[in-house]
Amino acid sequence: MRIVKVLGGLGNQMFQFALYKALQKQHPEERVLLDLHCFNGYHKHRGYEIGSVFGANYEDATLKEIARLAYPYPNYQCWRIGSRVLPVRKTMLKEKANFTFEPSALSRPACTYYDGYWQHEEYFKHIRQELFATFTFPTFDDERNQTTAQLATSTNSCSIHIRRGDYLTDPLRKGTTNGNYVIAAIQKMKQEVKPEKWLVFSDDIAWCQQHLVSTLNATNTIFVDWNTGANSIHDMHLMGLCRHHIIANSSFSWWGAWLSQQEGTTIAPANWMNLKDVCSPVPDNWIKI
Repeated sequence: MRIVKVLGGLGNQMFQFALYKALQKQHPEERVLLDLHCFNGYHKHRGYEIGSVFGANYEDATLKEIARLAYPYPNYQCWRIGSRVLPVRKTMLKEKANFTFEPSALSRPACTYYDGYWQHEEYFKHIRQELFATFTFPTFDDERNQTTAQLATSTNSCSIHIRRGDYLTDPLRKGTTNGNYVIAAIQKMKQEVKPEKWLVFSDDIAWCQQHLVSTLNATNTIFVDWNTGANSIHDMHLMGLCRHHIIANSSFSWWGAWLSQQEGTTIAPANWMNLKDVCSPVPDNWIKI
């Protein structure tokens, strides 16, 4: 039996679920389960979304099953306290603080509890086609998204994701992807592939319109500001339909680019996080700026 703990927003959940699928593939004779108990009392995002967004099947671990391998925290608050004071058990594989790739993750002995984000494609790139099927986006049911999707797929398009909001004050993210990175990435993309259409996604569209209009051709730029709340998944879908990508240091746009089935160019921040010796999740074939 193997258990993967899931916690965080949708992008982080997708990394954890990708590891879950890779473990199922590697060990078909074993039960692989998800620990979703930390979503009890967790109010930062919209709870566990993989099932509701993608309709993906999974097996949920009980507290009794978790207790065999790890600490059976019934909710988020208990996990926050316990994870700081209790030692890591031998049956637990806890991701290192700098997110180093763990090459033994898939080949660990049976009876392992996985606690981490697992943000490296090396864990699951061998099942990429299967993940395309697992992470099948819901269809667009409105004309605005349908029209934008058509433009994304029929032109030499490029998505741009700019995350501000909490990143402006978060000490781990502050200053990592400022306006200089975005402008440099746009100029690089113009030199490399000359996009015909730009799709801009952000939690601060007003800032984007103010600071990017002189760099982008306004007539060839769409500022996507209508997918909010539970409909935010449509933004990731639209990103993936573009041929090229300029991502933020965000798991959300990471997946938007990685799930794209067009052969294009992806530019990502060289500085992913304000953390010493942090291991970046950016694949080798993406350009870092």
